[in-house]
Amino acid sequence: MTHERRTIPLARQAGPLPDCPLTPPEQASVYAKSLHRACLILGGIDALAQRLQVPRELLERWIRGEGEPTQRVFHASVELILLHIAKTGPAV
Repeated sequence: MTHERRTIPLARQAGPLPDCPLTPPEQASVYAKSLHRACLILGGIDALAQRLQVPRELLERWIRGEGEPTQRVFHASVELILLHIAKTGPAV
């Protein structure tokens, strides 16, 4: 079986890459992965924190795998990902 690499297109913006913390592989829960992908889609941690209405520091900890977000935050991040996929098509 081949390993397929899936990518999330970055937010369309001119300038530097989004500042989205990386999750250490050993802590890469579905929560951390979904928040990281939502961060990439929106273009950075500040935009995601504002959209999810949570403090940046707390969001950074969740993305690094230090604890789990609330259900509301997790569901909102999944919804952002699904809406992005519906608009752009699945990433390959």
